[in-house]
Amino acid sequence: MPALPTKSFILCVHAHQPVGNFEWVFEEAYEKSYRPFFEVLEKHPGILMNCHFSGSLLDWLMEHKPEFIEKLQKMHLRGQLEFIGGGYYEPIYGMLSKKDLAGQILLMQERQRALFGKTPLGSWLTERVWDPELAKTLRSLGIEFTILDDLHLENAGVKAPVTGYYETGEGKDSIRLFASMKDLRYLMPFKPALDTVQFLGSSAAQPEDCFVFGDDIEKFGLWPGTYEWVYGQGWLEQLFSLLEKSEQIKLYTFSQFLSAFRPKSKVSVPHSSYIEMMEWSDGNYYNFFKKYPESAYMRDRMQHLSDRVAKVSPKPKDKNIWEKVKQLLYKAQCNCAYWHGVFGGLYLHHLRSAIFENIIQAETTLTKEAKRFGLPAPKKIESIKLRSGNRFRVLQKNMVSFFNPFYGGALEELDYLPLSVNLMCNLGRHKEKYHQSLIKKEGTSGSSTKEEPLSIHDILGSKEKDLKDHLHYDRYRRLSFLDHFFEAPLELDDFMKCLYKEKWDAANKPYKAKKTLKGLELSRKAGIEITKLVTPRSDNVLRVQYTLKNTTARLLETVLGIEFNFSIGDNFAMKGVTSLPVRDWVLKDDWRNIAIKLRMSQPFSFLAAPIETVSGSEAGLEKTYQELGVLLQKKVGLKPKGTESFWIELETEAF
Repeated sequence: MPALPTKSFILCVHAHQPVGNFEWVFEEAYEKSYRPFFEVLEKHPGILMNCHFSGSLLDWLMEHKPEFIEKLQKMHLRGQLEFIGGGYYEPIYGMLSKKDLAGQILLMQERQRALFGKTPLGSWLTERVWDPELAKTLRSLGIEFTILDDLHLENAGVKAPVTGYYETGEGKDSIRLFASMKDLRYLMPFKPALDTVQFLGSSAAQPEDCFVFGDDIEKFGLWPGTYEWVYGQGWLEQLFSLLEKSEQIKLYTFSQFLSAFRPKSKVSVPHSSYIEMMEWSDGNYYNFFKKYPESAYMRDRMQHLSDRVAKVSPKPKDKNIWEKVKQLLYKAQCNCAYWHGVFGGLYLHHLRSAIFENIIQAETTLTKEAKRFGLPAPKKIESIKLRSGNRFRVLQKNMVSFFNPFYGGALEELDYLPLSVNLMCNLGRHKEKYHQSLIKKEGTSGSSTKEEPLSIHDILGSKEKDLKDHLHYDRYRRLSFLDHFFEAPLELDDFMKCLYKEKWDAANKPYKAKKTLKGLELSRKAGIEITKLVTPRSDNVLRVQYTLKNTTARLLETVLGIEFNFSIGDNFAMKGVTSLPVRDWVLKDDWRNIAIKLRMSQPFSFLAAPIETVSGSEAGLEKTYQELGVLLQKKVGLKPKGTESFWIELETEAF
């Protein structure tokens, strides 16, 4: 009986924790996934493994778990581990300038040479978001291969099952493409270990038809229900033992397979990612920036910083401070806060906040060292060109404010510089596809059976009861100094749930904007002609002078509502506040001990309500606090050709 053909198999795991993630999350991921996985692997020297660790995780491991780094080094030296490079802080490649992408990849290569004595030949493609122009860029950086998904190559005309590797690009600019198989991603570790081995063995593949598993290591222990299954019940031990005993399956590292076999063909791969990402993004990753203006704004702020950094040629004596600025920029490019799928991503305030924290720190340094770096000195008030439209930046010693003239002439970002915090790191309540099935799924949870854990893609139940009662959607972006006109004063519940109508359009409409000797003037005619004059006062006080003018020949009466939104943890106001007319109010951020003081020259009634989203997490749908919504209201009556003026001051300080 002729011998069965050998089946080739490549195992690759990817380990990552986002910039800004909580310390306890790093620790839990280490104890439930990273440490036990490699402890089992160490006992099976015959199992070859490819692995990629993001720079943000490597930094944490080197500081907190040096013994783990030593274990990786030993396994690498004995030829068991092959490391894959990538963008250091796990950026989406297509979001970056070529210079930044090169900087991130070269930084990872430098770190891996220092730790493991070898420059990686491959690059982990973040979230497998592929753009055709990447081939030339990656090859110029010494990258020989990357790992896509089988969907990528099927979109390029390759028939399933996608095995082996392919080539894309022209001549010296071409790179090799491996494909992680969806079937394997759904088998491992969610089905018995024998199922994986039988899947490989049952195929009619030849040795050159290599099967590739490339996926998150966190699914081996950190994902719900997997720790007991993978380690307690010995799934990983069983898999490695079966593979070691198999006479039909041969394990390779990527570089070994490249040396042994030729590419199957040349392909031209269009923009794509793994199938779940394509579903979440409606077919194109960059659609996230169309659906979520908050994400687009973060991207724009990051790219504006990148443009400033690119203009600098630092002197040798300034190298250290300049490397710090670049590191802050690279950290602000970490992908996780810019999008979301099963995991919270964009919906997690602490991840968005970390993006802004790094941008603010880098910009503060550039402002302080503008002369040293040959940059123009920033003006107190100036127009800033962003991809989504110009903003006006108001610069003070302790605060930086960004106003959006195209959207209500509203305040879009408020930075408290002493702590590098954006106090308006807000997110609106958007409609999501999974909301449609919330009522049907409510009452389920992300638990699993003792026999097999559920795949992460199958556990999107509800962590809390009655979540459907919290499905409210915002009609406007969650900005500040946002102007509303109502027929009657709003009640707290109507404000929180956006159950109101506008009498005149202003909240999301463009305002005329111009810089004057007095400050930044923003104006719009909306039933009443409204003008806002923004002036910085002292180091940390911003005054907005309102002038309302009736340009008609009749009496105009309305209720003016001025909305604010702050991403702060005010434990008192988050319970909901309805107040009689006041002329001042202090909001306290109990997360970071920052006070936001509102002072008014005229009395306003005061409402405050928590703004919560319903979004997905690894354990199911959950309610997440995003920001505090605040509404100042007052009745306005203007005689024909009459005017009314008042001011509101916003002050920030630590307490």
